[in-house]
Amino acid sequence: MRTATAILLLSGLLLVTSTTPAGVGRALAATGLRDRPLEGYGASTPGGSGCAEYEVTSLADSGPGTLREALSCSNRLVTFAVGGTIELASTIRISGSFITIDGTTAPDPGVTITAAHSGVTGALLDLKECNDIIIRNVRICDAPDTNLGDNLRIWDDTYNVVIDHCSLRRGGDGCLDISDRAHDVTIQWCIIAETVKNSLIRTDVENLSLHHNLYCGGDERNPQLDDASNVDMVNNVICDWATNYGTRVRNGATVNLVKNYYLATDRSDESDAVVIDGTAGGVYMSANIIPSSCGASGTTGTRYPAPSVTEMGPTEALAAVLDEAGTWPRDDEDEDYILATTGTPVQSTSWGQIKALFR
Repeated sequence: MRTATAILLLSGLLLVTSTTPAGVGRALAATGLRDRPLEGYGASTPGGSGCAEYEVTSLADSGPGTLREALSCSNRLVTFAVGGTIELASTIRISGSFITIDGTTAPDPGVTITAAHSGVTGALLDLKECNDIIIRNVRICDAPDTNLGDNLRIWDDTYNVVIDHCSLRRGGDGCLDISDRAHDVTIQWCIIAETVKNSLIRTDVENLSLHHNLYCGGDERNPQLDDASNVDMVNNVICDWATNYGTRVRNGATVNLVKNYYLATDRSDESDAVVIDGTAGGVYMSANIIPSSCGASGTTGTRYPAPSVTEMGPTEALAAVLDEAGTWPRDDEDEDYILATTGTPVQSTSWGQIKALFR
């Protein structure tokens, strides 16, 4: 396990500042999470608010008191009396509606969803033909299927969804895929990390807000926008892409890329931080911090309308994302991803030196 120990100063700008002690208690962390409102295209959903509460009391794959049983029907506010790892023997498919999975209620160390064995196929958590879903403060990790093994899949006419303060990492195929007419979805304050193909958004997706997320250690698809319209990508941090590219826009996709921070390492081709294919639709770009060798400049001067989100300058957003994104309480792996351990001295660094923090 690697451990990053420096708060960084890059190009003369302080990137991370925090007075919160490492290992902050769950109650304080959860309170902090609730201070960030749900914003963007999916934010009007009530989720399972006002619905019957189902308390998860078992970390088993199935049976009474399990997450699988909690998600077997609609109109549920799912809370947790237990914390730890839920090892799934097969996909959990959510096909109901008006559901909230509230990981902030779990005792330490929080809730992690993963596969029970290497033979688990498909996505770990699969949102299909459902609506009005909120998932908050949950880790979803290590889907083993290298063909269709996404950690989280949102697809097939699913709508009114918010994924908030979740940590998605090391999917066999992808961390997060959104596809097939999904619409009105928000992904906010999440960590999406360490997968060759981090996040694919494709096939008639419409009305998608991506804000204040950390995309880290993905060779490509951070994200890839393919046949998606009205995507609003604001205040994200994209770091340590390799092999191919950071963010790619293609096949008629339309997007606002506003005040995002692209942070290259020695694995990254800086010129491919943002790739806009000739098949892309309108791409509006403004106030992003991108390596100077990347020539992407957008294809339209008019920003597409989208629901407002809390908008910061890119350097301020970088500090906020590194300080707040992901599932709380943070585990060692998320601490690694956000590049810094609280309370250590400020150090200067160069683009090349950042790579050491990812090894």
